[in-house]
Amino acid sequence: MLYFLIIFLIITILIFGLDRYFYITISNILEFKNINSEVVLNSLGYYNKSIFTNKLHGVLLSIFILILIYGLYRYNEKKKQEKYKEKIKKLEDDLIRINGGDYSIDIKEDDEYSSLRDEIYKIIINLKSLEEEAKRQKLTLKKDLSNIAHQLKTPITSIGFMVELINEDRENSDIYLEKLYSELEKLKNFIEVLLKLSKINSNAIEYKFKELSILEIIEDIFNSLNRNRKVNIKYNGEDFYVLGDEVWLYEAFLNIIKNSLEHTLDTVSIELTSNPIYKVVKISDNGSGVEEDILKRIFDRFYRGETSLPGYGIGLNLSKSIIEDHKGDIIAFNDNGLTFEVKFYNVT
Repeated sequence: MLYFLIIFLIITILIFGLDRYFYITISNILEFKNINSEVVLNSLGYYNKSIFTNKLHGVLLSIFILILIYGLYRYNEKKKQEKYKEKIKKLEDDLIRINGGDYSIDIKEDDEYSSLRDEIYKIIINLKSLEEEAKRQKLTLKKDLSNIAHQLKTPITSIGFMVELINEDRENSDIYLEKLYSELEKLKNFIEVLLKLSKINSNAIEYKFKELSILEIIEDIFNSLNRNRKVNIKYNGEDFYVLGDEVWLYEAFLNIIKNSLEHTLDTVSIELTSNPIYKVVKISDNGSGVEEDILKRIFDRFYRGETSLPGYGIGLNLSKSIIEDHKGDIIAFNDNGLTFEVKFYNVT
């Protein structure tokens, strides 16, 4: 309201000032030309009186102009309000779409609200993404707990059965005790692998990176696993070094080589190659390979392909996680047996 009062005063002063200015200017011009200025000015509506003689006309004109300005102002404000409502309605509609899972929002407008709108979209999309990830992790956890319970059930049942047999048949207790220890060892190994996997998935491991010989790691593993077996180990290619954690890379290749030894007929082949971009380790057996549906899920946690794969179904998943943490990747394919290809990229 104060804004329009100031405008009214300014317009009034301008009108009165201009009126006086024209009166004096015209009067001086007429007097200079020896013309009776009073007669001429009276005929034009100017009277030789004070400046406020025509103040009523000035006030009315000021009010009219003020009303006109106010009307234009209100019209402009109404248009702005309608524009704001349209933008808010569009924003509400877009947020409803995003909340429903439709992220294909096309933002083409470039105005004073575009940056704010973009930030709101980003926040909402990030929140929805976090929500979906939380749901996915919840389902994964539920599935993992179910698998863990299933994996624990067999050894625990066997242990209970062995204890009953020991109590009932004391004469053969040594045999049952040996089987009991075997089941306990399996249970221990399963729990250890689970703990390792949980550390990796929770990013609780601080890797101690250093230059490592891949060939030395592989030879150490074969020497520890192949003592009681007559499996031929064939090497092809030259040794190379990678930057990695010795303990965890050993664990990764241990699980892969275990799998190869359990599938092979009599030979496991190791092929080492390198180029300026990456280094490759291929570990192959000469067994019958695996079925395609198993091959697609061979690195999935707890997947055993209906017991086609030995163990608990988490060793290869653990190996994959470790290798990926070392900026590498691993694939498996059939090639006259099952082949694992581990690739380490040269990081500069």
